[in-house]
Amino acid sequence: MGDYSSSTLSSATQQQRGNLVCYCSVDSPLVTAWTDENPGRRFYGCGRYFQRRKCKFFRRFDPEVPDRQKKIIRGLLKKNDALRKKERTHVSIIVILGVLLLLSFVVMCIKFAN
Repeated sequence: MGDYSSSTLSSATQQQRGNLVCYCSVDSPLVTAWTDENPGRRFYGCGRYFQRRKCKFFRRFDPEVPDRQKKIIRGLLKKNDALRKKERTHVSIIVILGVLLLLSFVVMCIKFAN
């Protein structure tokens, strides 16, 4: 996102087929920023952003978010990340316990078969 300039739109920006296009005449995608300064804030950028030949087109879609709201969103994102990490740990534990249970069953079957 740092490559975008915050300049105002000029006549080079057009509306074609109901889609916003950048200065490259490429459809401008609506993107959501997840930076600390703009968590969840949407904007239009150059359709060639991930390519070498890109323009500096940038247009906000959402209004500025108050600092308190940003702080709340950042906190919720951190909590969400922590919960996902915890979930992955629990899934790993369940898989390990399942394997141990299966091995115990196999050992018991072998023991009683003899």
